[in-house]
This record gives sequence, C-alpha cells and structure tokens, in this order.
Amino acid sequence: MVPPSRWRSVIEAEKFMLELLFVRQNIRILFLGPAGSGKGTQSAKLAEKYGIPHISTGDLIRSEIKSASDLGKKVKSIVEAGQLVSDDIVNEIVKSKLEKSDSFILDGYPRTLEQAKFFAEYSSFDFVFNLTVPREQLIRRLTGRRMCSKEQDPNCKGNYHVELNPPREEGICDLCSSSLYQRKDDQLESIERRLNGYEAETGKPLEEFYSNQIQNFDASQSPEQVFQDLERALDLSQICS
Repeated sequence: MVPPSRWRSVIEAEKFMLELLFVRQNIRILFLGPAGSGKGTQSAKLAEKYGIPHISTGDLIRSEIKSASDLGKKVKSIVEAGQLVSDDIVNEIVKSKLEKSDSFILDGYPRTLEQAKFFAEYSSFDFVFNLTVPREQLIRRLTGRRMCSKEQDPNCKGNYHVELNPPREEGICDLCSSSLYQRKDDQLESIERRLNGYEAETGKPLEEFYSNQIQNFDASQSPEQVFQDLERALDLSQICS
C-alpha cells in the first residue's frame, strides 16, 4: 500500500483507490444510451484501462457460430437466412457466457425489458450508467458521418464527420482521394427511426427497470470529460469494506 504521505495530490490518491477497486473486487457494469451517445467508446476505455472484459453481443453470436455447437449451427442458419436472432437465443448465448463471470461491461445487452428480466434471474449489475445527449445533438453526430467510397479497401479506412473530423477537402478522402458518401443508416430518416426505437424498446423501459441504481451522465461533453465523470462515479467506498 502506498502511504498517503507519498501521494502528490488528492487526484492521485483517488486514482490509486479507483485502480485498487478493480484489482480487489469484481465489477459488473451496464451502459445505456442511444446510438451516438458514445457508450461503445466509454465501455472500451474502461475495459482497456482496468482490464474488465467488454462483452459484445455481436461477438458472442459470432463466437457461438464459429464453435459449430448445436446452438451455433442454429444461429448460423438464422443469420444466413437474413433473419434476426430471437430474444430467446440471444438470452441463452449471453447467459452461457456471463453466468459464471464475475466482471464484465455490457453496452448492447439487455436491449429490451424481457431481456433485462431474464438477466436478473441469474446475475446483476453493480453499476448502471446511462449516457444522455440532446436529440438534436445525437442527430448531428450521426448524420454527419461520412465514409470513404473505398472503405472495403484494407489500405484505406477513411472515416470522417462533417463537423467533428472533416476531410481537408470537402467530399474527398484524405487518404486515397476517393469520394466520400453517407451510409443509408446515417441518413436522417434512418436515424429518427433508430432513436425512436431505442426510446420505446430500450430507453424508457430499462431506465424504469433499473431506476434504483441508474446514474445519468451528460454525454454531450467531450469523451475525455465523460470518462472522468464515469470514473468519479464509481463507488470508492466499496474497497474500504
């Protein structure tokens, strides 16, 4: 244990205690927030800094398919048919991964109240972080994305935003000089549909379901400031028990 006399500042002391929290104690975190709120970015940053497994539902499904298990074969046939994997199957896959896990970060599951209730039967969250951003800002963030027309080319992965990360020349990729385009999923009509769907199926139901432990964060700030707020919110008192 580093004696307090050697801490250079209160901030350094808090940082040390926070890191100790993750070393000594298992932690289970859920991130909520609509597309464009930055929950994937913040989840990845916490996972990288503290070594907590960041669980992606998509990765779990792909892993199950690759395993060639009976369930994996069933999922493969569904995906290849262009159909959505049902809640029941997603629940089963996630449970098989998390039932015996002591630490993890989730940002894409549960998506529905039914999934949340199923998860609560065998596990729970220590922290539920809800990232909030005004709808107008979300729309600007999402509709402003631009991709290089040669995005499939391994030598060019140009990814831009008209406001936050614009190319040097409007509409032209800095890396390969190809034209930029807006994906269909990033067009206003699609964005409005996604945001409405999230609010109805995930946002309101899960915010109510986790109302006793949910913590809201202003994610309209810079990613760096949001991350600092998240770290401060983690309960340091737990390491003293």
